[in-house]
Amino acid sequence: MIHPFSVLDTRTKEWQSRKREWLDKYKIQSELGRDETVSKSGFWEQTNSVSVFDPVLTQHMYEWFCPPKGKILDPFAGGSVRGIVGEELGFKYTGIDISENQILANREQSDKPNWIVGDSIDILRENEMEEYDFIFTCPPYHDLEVYSDNPKDISTQTYDEFIRNLEYIMYLSSKKLKENRFIGIVVSEIRELSTTRNYKKGTYKGFVSDIVKFMEKHDLHFYNDMILFNSQHQASRTAGTYFKRNRKIASVHQNVLIFVKGNPDLATEVIEWNGKYVCKIDGKKYRTYKEASISINHDELGVSEVTRRCQSKKSKYKEWQTIGKETKPDIRYIIDSVPFESIPQINKITGIVDSHIYNRILSDNPLYRHWIKNDDDWFKGLTYREMENIQVGTEIRPQLPTISCEGLHFYSTFEAGRKFGLSKERIRQKLKDDKYSDYFYLT
Repeated sequence: MIHPFSVLDTRTKEWQSRKREWLDKYKIQSELGRDETVSKSGFWEQTNSVSVFDPVLTQHMYEWFCPPKGKILDPFAGGSVRGIVGEELGFKYTGIDISENQILANREQSDKPNWIVGDSIDILRENEMEEYDFIFTCPPYHDLEVYSDNPKDISTQTYDEFIRNLEYIMYLSSKKLKENRFIGIVVSEIRELSTTRNYKKGTYKGFVSDIVKFMEKHDLHFYNDMILFNSQHQASRTAGTYFKRNRKIASVHQNVLIFVKGNPDLATEVIEWNGKYVCKIDGKKYRTYKEASISINHDELGVSEVTRRCQSKKSKYKEWQTIGKETKPDIRYIIDSVPFESIPQINKITGIVDSHIYNRILSDNPLYRHWIKNDDDWFKGLTYREMENIQVGTEIRPQLPTISCEGLHFYSTFEAGRKFGLSKERIRQKLKDDKYSDYFYLT
């Protein structure tokens, strides 16, 4: 009953119950490996004074924004939570962390995730890594927690350096992300240290807005902002003191920022996909008609039009097919034993104008007895390719002879009379007289 609302309340009974299940069943101890961490936080839900990531949040972010069995990249792995939850839910998780102690502690808890030790900048820039379906991470909140004295650890850097390197890491990560996929970043606003003499009075650094700005700069569009409502237990101890002193509000939430690379509708199509393709257009398979519409040209080609074309039997849409219900041409006319689906198609092959074609099909003149409507099952099951091969490989006769006289075929009695030096009326008499068996009408 945890819904995709903009506020996610971790204090509910159900949330806390699920959290205990995750921690107890898989013996998750995310605080391990962080002995050297120096925390300045007063409002976190704390274990040994360091922040512990929420497994229930992790579960829902994976299930909501990553395709089933998708590959997840985490450039700031930290503790074991996100890796263990991902693997146990059937996803493939790769987590990078600069702390060897942290990765060793994570591996002791589970060797299923792909834990990588190193600087994310070096690893993402130099290594040929596979493409991913979701990026989900929780970067350092600048110096709110300092994890080591390694100069490459961005929690040790000035804020400007920190933001610059964080931007570069997220940019490199996004290059590993497939098109039409989501990115989730869990962050919280952070304050400057209160040092009155230096005129730093604990103002916000603008961390959340800085992330949104640099992500948008790289065409990673800001799509959702959820509030993770945390326990008020720690904050309640100090909230009154801080508020009376300088009107600071105790922070009891984090921001879960969701960005999209590409089109969110297509990203959702991938997540909701049941494993079966719906249609095939010009040799490419699509999961849904909607995906085809957006991928081809959504402004000019709506979903209903894509559906119509895929269901159409017209040969001009022969490359538009609904998988499992592939269409074949509807043969409506047969001209000199050649199948056609429409009068314009006959015009294209013969060069005869549409009105003349239609008149010949309706005519009782035996000259055009080979121009007929297909009212039977002739050519039933014929494919588009077979139809086109017949059309191209056959020379269509515009007219057929109507009579046979002494072994010769003629289109009219006038033509036969001219051949034999007789009037057309005499030719007609011979055609009707049984004595002249070699004079007869062709049918």
